[in-house]
Amino acid sequence: MSTMHLQPVATANTVEEQRARWERKRSRTARELVETEQRYLEQLDLVITYFVTILKAKGTLLPAVRAAIFGPLESIHLTSQTLLHHLERGCLGQGLDSFCRELELYGHYAENLEPARKALQEQVKKNKAFRRFKKLQESRPEFLGLQLEDLLPLPLQRLHQYKHLLRDLMENTSPDCAEFQQLARAVKSISKMSHWVRDTARSHENSLQLLRVQKLLKGRKVKVLAPALLSTQDPAADVERPGGHQSLAPESHNCHSAAERQTHQLRQLEGCQSRAATPTAALSLGRRAAYMGVIC
Repeated sequence: MSTMHLQPVATANTVEEQRARWERKRSRTARELVETEQRYLEQLDLVITYFVTILKAKGTLLPAVRAAIFGPLESIHLTSQTLLHHLERGCLGQGLDSFCRELELYGHYAENLEPARKALQEQVKKNKAFRRFKKLQESRPEFLGLQLEDLLPLPLQRLHQYKHLLRDLMENTSPDCAEFQQLARAVKSISKMSHWVRDTARSHENSLQLLRVQKLLKGRKVKVLAPALLSTQDPAADVERPGGHQSLAPESHNCHSAAERQTHQLRQLEGCQSRAATPTAALSLGRRAAYMGVIC
């Protein structure tokens, strides 16, 4: 008789223990989200305070050049300040709803990152006043040896961190909790944008591979396939940036695998080019490239 009474009690204790473990994990993840957001904002503050704001006041860069380098970074900075304000007050759901309404800023920033790097390199090379200014600002102890080039990719790195942290929070939140649905919506939206950003970076890398091969084959009567063809074999597979315009970044795993195989082939081709020291070897290289589908 006593055994029959003990069994429900033991089961209840097990359920309570599991709930307690979930709550501990949730609390740790929520604390990590706040602490990492604080550090992230500190680093963004360096760029906004010591570069964007001062460059605006000094006029060292033309407004168009400044916009090309920093893109919507000020708006991203403001969005994260608002998010941290809500997180520190325990208003997770409200903060995430507000943040997700501004997610497209990250899409614009991802599209602009490579042009921003090129614009920055050009100014460092050609603009002596900016080169001195940049070196002076980066020598400040607050930068801890980091350069502007190291700080510009931070928003996209943080976007991927959001995806993992919020997913952990959702998995350790009871579906009965008022914030569960807000978490689920945020995870879905942020994951979608994170995947798009990743695919955009992969597409850009494929484009660079093609341009590298094009330079290797310079002077030969060949035609290199358009960079977009590395990303997808089927134009119907094109996807749109979440909330934005059409992009060539593929969603399907098969397209990713095809792009990766072609990237591997292009790297093999580069190795062959370095060994093409004789006309015979060069001809062999051309035939191999045509076989691989690089030359059409």
